[in-house]
Amino acid sequence: MNSPKAKRQWPLALSALAVAACLHSPLSLAFSDNQNIYGETYHKESVVKQQSQIVMFRGNDAGQQAAHVYIDGQLQSALMPGGYTTFCVAPGEHSVESYIGDAPLYTGKRNPQSFAKLDGGQTYVLEAPIAPNQSTPIVHTGADAERSLQGLRKQIHVISRASSVVPCQIQTETKISLRSDVLFNFGKSSYNDITPQGRAELSKIVDQIGHQAGTVESIDVVGHADPIGSASSNLRLSQARAETVRRVMLDLGVNSQAVRASGRGSSEPVVTCNSGSRNARIACNAPNRRVELVIRGVRSE
Repeated sequence: MNSPKAKRQWPLALSALAVAACLHSPLSLAFSDNQNIYGETYHKESVVKQQSQIVMFRGNDAGQQAAHVYIDGQLQSALMPGGYTTFCVAPGEHSVESYIGDAPLYTGKRNPQSFAKLDGGQTYVLEAPIAPNQSTPIVHTGADAERSLQGLRKQIHVISRASSVVPCQIQTETKISLRSDVLFNFGKSSYNDITPQGRAELSKIVDQIGHQAGTVESIDVVGHADPIGSASSNLRLSQARAETVRRVMLDLGVNSQAVRASGRGSSEPVVTCNSGSRNARIACNAPNRRVELVIRGVRSE
């Protein structure tokens, strides 16, 4: 994007976690001792590819003035010590700045100088500088970003006025593991072999899926077998069990386009049982005989 203004580019690492910038400004002199301005503590979430996510934070400094966070020249938040804000924008070039004590000129609003190109599906973690004459966010990445955000609380006392900020579309993933010994009798896999208890468990899961917030995009049904027997027979058994579970879920009303079935055979054991009688090894290997459901979706913030 060409612009007649001189732009200060701040380097953003293109990692799934590039962490964040914090803002200060005199807006909130009276807020420093008021816990009502803070919400939940930070937890990591990923966004869809059509969005870029920014997590901006302020450390636990002793300042009394709020840090004004501007996105594309418009106020997004006013951070006090120990606070963070999370927001999303469309991928592309945006100005992102943080000012402490910028009244009455409000430079970040009137003449933004710091720009960055943001990639879709990425989270950028930025820290607001606390020096009065600094506005360019400090970029944090990887483990340093995670450490910097631990224990910080969400800033909730300012309503964003930034028109380029949109509700975040959060990627969700839920994993459920079901013992095959509950779903089927030993060595069985067909639709008629699934147990009443197994059907009841799947019915409960499908009901929970229907009540989840957001949209379910895909459900992977993955069958696993124990290492007793040949690798080829274990692969066939795990695939057959996954297909049967998929069929039951479709019977219970799940969209067929969302559900995929696959078998991993005995290639991904969770326990190792190399000794004892055959009956002892069958009992020991029970955790390996399982069907896993991986439920992926999107939730709006």
